[in-house]
Amino acid sequence: MTYEWIKRNKLIFIVLVLVGAGILMAVTSRLGKHLFTKGKLPSSIKELQKKAEKETQLGEEEVPVNVFRVAKGTFQDTLSAMGTIKGGSEIELRFQIQGMIESFNFREGDKVKKGEIIARLDQSDALLKLKQAQIELEEYEKLYSIGAIVKSKLEQARLAARLASSEFEKTYLRAHKDGIIGDKNVEVGEFITPNVKIATLVNLENVVVELGIIEKEIDRVFLGQKVTVNVDTYPGIDFTGRVGNISPLIAGKSKTLTVKANLDNPGGLLLPGMFARVKISIFEKENALIIPSDSLDKSTGEFRAFVVGNDNVAYGQKVEVAYLSSDYAQIASGLNEGELVVIEKPESLAEGKRVRIIEVKEYGKPEEEVSTVSEEGEEGEQ
Repeated sequence: MTYEWIKRNKLIFIVLVLVGAGILMAVTSRLGKHLFTKGKLPSSIKELQKKAEKETQLGEEEVPVNVFRVAKGTFQDTLSAMGTIKGGSEIELRFQIQGMIESFNFREGDKVKKGEIIARLDQSDALLKLKQAQIELEEYEKLYSIGAIVKSKLEQARLAARLASSEFEKTYLRAHKDGIIGDKNVEVGEFITPNVKIATLVNLENVVVELGIIEKEIDRVFLGQKVTVNVDTYPGIDFTGRVGNISPLIAGKSKTLTVKANLDNPGGLLLPGMFARVKISIFEKENALIIPSDSLDKSTGEFRAFVVGNDNVAYGQKVEVAYLSSDYAQIASGLNEGELVVIEKPESLAEGKRVRIIEVKEYGKPEEEVSTVSEEGEEGEQ
């Protein structure tokens, strides 16, 4: 054998081996397919294969979402602010005459009733003048009865007695209405004149909450708007009132507008100086159809909400929005009560996509009580 002959036969052998291997693979593949179609594989392998195919399909098609159950309720758009409680009216208390303070019957913060004596001046001089005037009046009445004086003299005596009585009454400082004593500026023993403020009487029948509104929110506040006030002293209790005054000036470095709202104060519970959390009602409608604002999609130029329909398939539904706030929207048409709309639509969610519901939220229900849906689709309560 020559070297050339050996080399040529070796190549032929390799070619034959490769051809045989290809034929064997083709036969095996055809046989495998035949066995699959005829059901010759074990059932456990079939189940595993189906499960794998199902999981792959679900993983590709289902989009996890949170949804909101469309509901009817009282729709409100409110503006929140912080404020301070002040007296409905604050009256500066002063004596009408000068004198030394003999007594002061209340302390700061004490409640007083209309007509109660708050403080009293030294009455010695006023009392002497009153007694002298009364004695003179008695003498003039006797003289007039026997015709010794004319009637004008008697009238002068009566006038002098009334004047002395009035001066005596001015030694008392009485409460003009119910309220509490505010700042007290004098002490017993001080000599005062009518120019000296003794204290402040704060009216508690009606109080005022004063708050600042930032510049960009000014156009949302109007006279007569309803306000709801909460204070830390009485948690869970709402005090209501109306906007009664809006300052015409924007003041301070914070560029805020001062707004005052008048509040009813049953029982005098609200006291001046209390810190208040205020909500101003901008818009309110009863029996309105409500969904969260973040469930609205406007990528097509009009408002749509993705609704979860049969077999958990989502579709875009055109809706008419009657009022839109930062948190919720009032829907005029396009949705029905009880339908589920997708919140914060995922980018992967498109028309006709299947979804997997993670959580179902409802209007007015606390976060800790919202419904959840397990992977098996059973709804429960947290």
